Amino acid sequence: MTIIDTATRLQHTDHLIDRFTIYNKKTKKPRQVNNPIPELKQALKAWNAPLTAYYVERLKAEKLTDHVHAYLPNKSIKTNAAQHAQSSVIQFDFSKFYDHCAFDYFYHELLTMDPDLNNLDPHLLSRLIIDPNTGGVTQGLPVSGALAGLSLIPFWLELKKALPSNVMFTQYSDDLTFSYYHQKPNNFNIPDLTRIIYQALGLANRKFLLNTTKTRQQHGAYRNVTGVSINHNNKLTSKRKDYRFLRHVLHILSQSDNLDKELAQWQIPSKASLVGKISYMRSMDDTGKIDRLIQKYKDTCVRHNLFTTWLNA
Repeated sequence: MTIIDTATRLQHTDHLIDRFTIYNKKTKKPRQVNNPIPELKQALKAWNAPLTAYYVERLKAEKLTDHVHAYLPNKSIKTNAAQHAQSSVIQFDFSKFYDHCAFDYFYHELLTMDPDLNNLDPHLLSRLIIDPNTGGVTQGLPVSGALAGLSLIPFWLELKKALPSNVMFTQYSDDLTFSYYHQKPNNFNIPDLTRIIYQALGLANRKFLLNTTKTRQQHGAYRNVTGVSINHNNKLTSKRKDYRFLRHVLHILSQSDNLDKELAQWQIPSKASLVGKISYMRSMDDTGKIDRLIQKYKDTCVRHNLFTTWLNA
């Protein structure tokens, strides 16, 4: 069933999204989660494949593939951070990002991608993907990332024109990061980049806002880009606190024979969850320090049947 069929079938269905609130275990802050009804979710998942393929081709055509890394094949927080390993970084955050991704920002792209959509009432399509409470893309849909990206292409093009040739920017969802190659430009500072961002948004007719409380500049070993640390040697690695946690885990397990008891103490639900967390850390690490630490505690890992595939590789 196509997205056009789905939009038509659901035109008289008022309840399209189940909404509920979850709370961050550490900060206790609430976060709203949006879950499409099954028929809509299935249709959006199917639509996301051609939508993402079209988005990828648009990025290639506009020479933006190095600048965009969220919700794309073979892209990740690591590929995003890798673009900024050469210098200090300045990072910005868009406030209520998806709320500002208006339907008009990407509708013409959808018509280009699928001319058959010209035969569908735009309202029937927009009600599937636009949050009526905000007027922007409903966060959490299978297509949210691609639609948000298509919304930003005019902004990225204006930003690229406005920046010095040796300044690199990337966007990962609502995170916008800048760094530079070779000599530091005179306007590589928070006030000048803020001005350039808003000028580019104005020229692109995009009404996004920056959350100034999250604007920051980082240097040396204290750089952290979308959850990936960059050390003093400009290599990517896991967060320092995650490395310290792994070191603590392996030390405790070296003195304990009860893995389940220790997992409960750390509030980790299962051995698979622990292995998944460490696998993720390894995937971020270009320094080798995670593997060296595991090798140091090789006997402990073998005794608890942890990481044996890596150790025997």
